[in-house]
Amino acid sequence: MEGLIVEPSRTYQKLLSSAIESGGLETKQVSTGNEALTLLKKQPFDLVFIAMHLQDMDGPKFSSHLRADSRTRQIPLVMVTSNEDKELLDEAFSAGVTEIFAKHELDKITSYAAQFSRKNGSKTMSGHILYIEDSPSVVSLTSAVLRDKGYTVDHFATGEEGLQAFQKNAYDLVLTDILLKGKLNGQGTVKALRHLAEDNKKYVPLLVFSVLDDTAHKVELLRLGANDYVTKPLIQEELLARVSNLITNKKLLDKTVTQQNVMQELAVKDPLTGLYNRYFMMEAVSSRLREATRHSIPYSLIIVNIDKFNLINENYGHLTGDLVLKEIASELVKPTRKEDIVARYDGEEFVLLLSHCNISNATIIAEKIRQAIENLHPSDLNVTASLGVAEMQPDSTESFPELFKATHDAINQAKSNGGNQVITRHL
Repeated sequence: MEGLIVEPSRTYQKLLSSAIESGGLETKQVSTGNEALTLLKKQPFDLVFIAMHLQDMDGPKFSSHLRADSRTRQIPLVMVTSNEDKELLDEAFSAGVTEIFAKHELDKITSYAAQFSRKNGSKTMSGHILYIEDSPSVVSLTSAVLRDKGYTVDHFATGEEGLQAFQKNAYDLVLTDILLKGKLNGQGTVKALRHLAEDNKKYVPLLVFSVLDDTAHKVELLRLGANDYVTKPLIQEELLARVSNLITNKKLLDKTVTQQNVMQELAVKDPLTGLYNRYFMMEAVSSRLREATRHSIPYSLIIVNIDKFNLINENYGHLTGDLVLKEIASELVKPTRKEDIVARYDGEEFVLLLSHCNISNATIIAEKIRQAIENLHPSDLNVTASLGVAEMQPDSTESFPELFKATHDAINQAKSNGGNQVITRHL
């Protein structure tokens, strides 16, 4: 079973996807209502999760479109929102939303997805298995048993073919016999698989088959990286139990790693723009500037402040203001490098920390950003920005507060001059 997530925030997409998949549903994610409606016409989904506010429409309007189409009229629609306005929530229910959860209620969303999948008969077993075995009769029987239980099986007769498939595809489990035709036997295949495994594949479990049942042989295979060992002839119930346990544990580990990565990203990223947040920037800047001073590396700071941003919020609403910030944020990263830090410092203010960049080059970058924002017209509005630039000299004894103040003084001058310009300051 598969659920469709319609959520503008990439970070929250990941969190919501993880919660729903923990409940037993596969997911696909899109960012706008029109993307979702187009996708729903092309393929069926069992459940739809939608945010209250999207870039192109709100949740109730999306629900009205969904219910107007006979092909999607019966799909359960779950709204996930941080809005507690009863009038808006009642409007959503009236438009056809079937359930509403608060954004922080991820545990309830997981329980809901689990109840839905059980109620609608989702498969209890799933997973992508790489199966390496050279006996046609064993392959036929084992593959049939696994596929009957819902697993997807890719079979190869030699270790060499299996290794190639492992490099190209994502698997939840590898099954391999010890006695194989070709240059690689099963023992060599296990060793090669563990040697090839990159970070995203190092947790793929290996289940080894063998007619040999001596302890020393088992210990050696486990030492090489096998996770489990089954003696031939295979007992169907034992095989399915071991396969299920290994795949379940692997998927749980995958979800844990994903959640850890998401939480780590939330700790350092601004949830609206996807840029680094103020706290990460302040933690990183001290070590960056110490390194610049120690190695005589030029280091420049650019501050970008959107002109008259408060009027955008007052005249067009905070939702439009958020869209303006997101579009401008995407422009700020274009002229920068991976080693640079681009952060949302506060409200409508952004900071760029540029290593190995003197004030002349930083001023060129700032001017490109100023022009890009002026030409951007986010949400079809005329938006400009004032930019301040300053450089930490390689032999300087100044600290970041002095650098920040100098750059902010430049911003204030640009604002007093009418905005939409770049001003530089020398420490």
